[in-house]
Amino acid sequence: MADICPVAIITGTPSHEGTATDILQVIRGDCDIHVATKPEQVYLQKHEFFSRSGLGAKWDAVITLIPTPTKQFFQTESGIAESNEEIAQAMNGLFAGFGAQAHDYPNIPHILIGHWNVSGSILPTGQVMTGKDIDIGYDSMMLACSDLICLGHIHKAQQIGERAFYPGSLYPLTWGELEAKGFYIHTLDGHKLIESRFIETPTRKLCRVSADYTKAPLPEKCEDFAYQLTSEIISSECEGASVRCDFTVWQDEAALIPKEEIKQLYLDAGAIDADIRIIRIPRETVRSEAVLKVNSLRDKIKAMADLRGETVSESILQKADLLEFREIVQEVAA
Repeated sequence: MADICPVAIITGTPSHEGTATDILQVIRGDCDIHVATKPEQVYLQKHEFFSRSGLGAKWDAVITLIPTPTKQFFQTESGIAESNEEIAQAMNGLFAGFGAQAHDYPNIPHILIGHWNVSGSILPTGQVMTGKDIDIGYDSMMLACSDLICLGHIHKAQQIGERAFYPGSLYPLTWGELEAKGFYIHTLDGHKLIESRFIETPTRKLCRVSADYTKAPLPEKCEDFAYQLTSEIISSECEGASVRCDFTVWQDEAALIPKEEIKQLYLDAGAIDADIRIIRIPRETVRSEAVLKVNSLRDKIKAMADLRGETVSESILQKADLLEFREIVQEVAA
């Protein structure tokens, strides 16, 4: 990338990146590479990044770089910010300070690059991200008065508000990431964000199939296990994809699932590979849980009978009520 344009890099999650930033700092290209390991603001001029050196310089862009927030970044009145809430609050001052510095250059774009969770962002699973790690609100980021916000950390590509973007990961990292992968190209004219285009990258295609056969009988035919193998699904999802099947079954029925035959069905349909996984559920565990959830002796007997497919007469249930009543009386008397 540095052979065609200047590259600005921030450190991400410390446990993920390790010492990768140390290596990136010594890479050389035709254009400048700047690696930020702490919050800072740099100024772009043609192919190089500079520290602030006077208001008279003709910069092409102001770029604010904020790596993953850590408590070491901040010093509060009571000491170092410890909790995620304290750090998120301290970020407001950081955004506002960098926004004030960028305000000195009114006619050039200000780009904020950061790595954190934004309130309301969506994970690849569809779950809305909130309350985990350090949670930064969109309004807080807007204190930086930036024209474009480029974010890392969430793996699903998405736009938040008018000018904040997660490009997501360039390729699927887990089986929960089934959405399109790629990157954004943003076009700015001064302070105006003209266009943001998402460019999809050619990545490994994933197709995930799941079925719970503890709530329904096992299919009689092998083809019925791979019930997604219709002509429409084959062409749109299965063909050219890595397929993973998760079948939940009773432990004593696991051997009845023809794993190799199902795998071959997907391969014949055009899948690159197929991983058939069996999730075994012990029946006795489920039975015990069902019985433990009820309180009275009458209900426990009925629950056991239901699990065994038996019918309990009303006289037996009445005797259970009488027995339980006698135990209560004896306890009170004692």
